[in-house]
Amino acid sequence: MQRTVRKWLPTEARLRDWLGGGRVTNWLCARKGVWSLHRRALAGGVAVGLFIGLTPTVGLQTPLILAAALLLQVNFPAAFLALWISNPITTPMLYLGFNRLGEWVFADRLPWGWLAGLAPHAQTFVQQSAFLWLGSLLLALPVGAASYLGFIWLWRYTTVRRWRRRTARRRSPYPGTPA
Repeated sequence: MQRTVRKWLPTEARLRDWLGGGRVTNWLCARKGVWSLHRRALAGGVAVGLFIGLTPTVGLQTPLILAAALLLQVNFPAAFLALWISNPITTPMLYLGFNRLGEWVFADRLPWGWLAGLAPHAQTFVQQSAFLWLGSLLLALPVGAASYLGFIWLWRYTTVRRWRRRTARRRSPYPGTPA
């Protein structure tokens, strides 16, 4: 699996050339985990990408992904690819679903009395924004955690499967046939 991923990623030298090779580029390339193909860095990148992709942060998603990748030392390309769950086609449906989920769970549980001093349209805007954010977090937190655990499991499964095949080939009396 690592060979497949490594085939698509640029080398550090190519990345430095592409980004210009300045101090910031050198610092970004030197950060451990941001370009790493270690299973935890990749799984963390997928989890961060899905988490940020499932929050209403359109327009800020890429800088948030980069900041989170640097801060948490997770793989940035994996996070960026996972971010595309919220592409321009799916975003309206996701936001409507987040809003409905937030309204369904939190409509009667939040104190809305402090909104009484606002204009009616402002009250509606604040409530709907709160429902949108709360609904997105209700979905983003478990999806991010599940994607991390699922990626770790998938990586382990493919590694063990490869080990078993290699062991079976070594034990086989005839090369190229399973034992």
